[in-house]
Amino acid sequence: MEEKVDNACEWCKENWQSIVSVFVTIVIVVGIVILSISTFGTAIPVIAVGVVGAIVGISGQLISDTISCAITGDWDGNWQSYIGSAIGGFAGGVLLLLTNPIAACSAEAAISTFFGENLENITGGQKRSTFEILFDTGLSTGTAAFFSVALSKITGKLSKTLSKKIPVFKRLSGINSYDASFKMVITKLKQGSIKIFHYKTIRNGVISGLSEGVLENIASGFLMGLRNGMTNGESCHKINKK
Repeated sequence: MEEKVDNACEWCKENWQSIVSVFVTIVIVVGIVILSISTFGTAIPVIAVGVVGAIVGISGQLISDTISCAITGDWDGNWQSYIGSAIGGFAGGVLLLLTNPIAACSAEAAISTFFGENLENITGGQKRSTFEILFDTGLSTGTAAFFSVALSKITGKLSKTLSKKIPVFKRLSGINSYDASFKMVITKLKQGSIKIFHYKTIRNGVISGLSEGVLENIASGFLMGLRNGMTNGESCHKINKK
């Protein structure tokens, strides 16, 4: 028992910064949810956009990891990063009710990276210093903000082209698009004119979110792959040198 207590104390001593960071992140996300519920007077739209955001976040992480793996040949994804993406996506989806897409996208990236990397430290994954975590968080936030602005017009044009050229993609753009249908239901939920949402609402939101962020996720995965490739190359060089 004494040995277990000593190990627990040592673990807390080594990981206290990450433990506090994870706790603070959870408090911030809960605060965002409470603020949103109090603003609209109902939790239904918050649940809808949060669930959609979480699914889109996990899916986006999978796309990025796949692109990165195609570049480096190694799978760098882990369960901690996917939990971070789910929590960040949930918060980002809720923030869409309160702010603009750029702010929501940036916050999603920041929360996902910060939470995921601190969770890795706690659970025995890759150990990162506080500086590395803050650097990665800042980099992912800035990248998300840049790509959400730089690629939004390209994504919009691509969606319009696909909806006109290929029948299966006809709902990617226009008044009957997945995005328009999702936003219409969320608006009605916020206004209180409807009290429940159908599973199709989640489907519409997920397809809309993925189609809008696909280029961003691909670009993010490409940059991640280049960075991981350079890092692995430096590590191998050090090993060979020794």
